[in-house]
Amino acid sequence: MSTILKSHASEGLIGAGQKTGETTERPWQILTGLRPDSTYPARANLAGEGIVVFRTKSGLRGFQRSCPHMQATMLKAELTANETMIRCSFHAFTFKLSDGKGVNCPGFRLKVYEIKEENGVLYGRSAS
Repeated sequence: MSTILKSHASEGLIGAGQKTGETTERPWQILTGLRPDSTYPARANLAGEGIVVFRTKSGLRGFQRSCPHMQATMLKAELTANETMIRCSFHAFTFKLSDGKGVNCPGFRLKVYEIKEENGVLYGRSAS
């Protein structure tokens, strides 16, 4: 007598009952090296990665510290297009705040981070 094992793959299951196609929420992590009352833009660290945090009309937003084009600092970048984009001050490469996609520089993408404050502590997570 043979035993037939049913594969979970045919049911669309992964691991402990997660269905394929479901998105897993990225965890919030404490931002270090920065306080909510800091002057912005400012440097901070998120899970060991250096980022730059800007204050926008809609709140705080984080970005990788260097432009993906030639690694120029994003600390001197400026918010543009009603604060929906950020432009590197060295070569004017411009990126969307929502997902980091290059606007005038196809193929380049800036890492973007959501930032929030809770009880006087700043938290961040990847937005893209």
